[in-house]
Amino acid sequence: MAKILVIDDDGIVRDALKAFLTRSGHSVSCAADGLNGLTLFKNSKFDIAILDREMPNLTGSQVLAKIKDISKATPVIILTGYDSSEDAAEYIKAGAASFISKAMGLEPLLEEIENFVSSPQSGVGKNLGKDSERREKPKILIADDEEPVRNMLSRFAVSAGFEPIAAANGLEAVEIFKKEKPDIVLLDIYMPVKNGIEALEEIISFDSKAAVMMITGNDEQELARICLKKGAFDYISKPINLKNLEISVKTRMAISD
Repeated sequence: MAKILVIDDDGIVRDALKAFLTRSGHSVSCAADGLNGLTLFKNSKFDIAILDREMPNLTGSQVLAKIKDISKATPVIILTGYDSSEDAAEYIKAGAASFISKAMGLEPLLEEIENFVSSPQSGVGKNLGKDSERREKPKILIADDEEPVRNMLSRFAVSAGFEPIAAANGLEAVEIFKKEKPDIVLLDIYMPVKNGIEALEEIISFDSKAAVMMITGNDEQELARICLKKGAFDYISKPINLKNLEISVKTRMAISD
């Protein structure tokens, strides 16, 4: 049997698929959006991915592209509530194995999965029962001259699956970045020795693909927009909404991997 990943924001669809597929002997994991689904796929080996076309955070086409970057061999079945032959052709061209309408019910999907499982060429089922191959935790550099903020963001980083590295000023942040090559950088704009904008410029000049997010005050929107032009991918204002921060950094991780 197969190890299957279901990514769909419709809880009824997820529950139904998990119930039917588990009853058929498959191992099923579920995600409610593209970002979490892609995280699951990266951290574990799946034989088949079932992907909704329309989801929050990352669209079906974005997740399909990332899955194909990670594993070209994994069959991806696209589920859709829209019957469009043009869309179907685009998804197949992008690497999807099948494009199935939800209006047709579960039977066509179950038949398609059984076709993959029964095909000796597909290799489906080889991952069932194997332990997930985990990557090392991604690193996040937190640069802020306020110790309570650094501590709060470090706790957030751990809970979100990152390894935090702290810096108390912009100079430390640049030195740590060059040494550690973190996956994400959080830079406060106002810091001693070297401010956040100066640190951003130096980091981007060292690595043009660096993922830097600025931390701003409520009255610093114009400075934040300047930072975006200088290479930051996003900014967030204090007091920091940790849920929004998590979505932003994980979406950036998913897109940049």
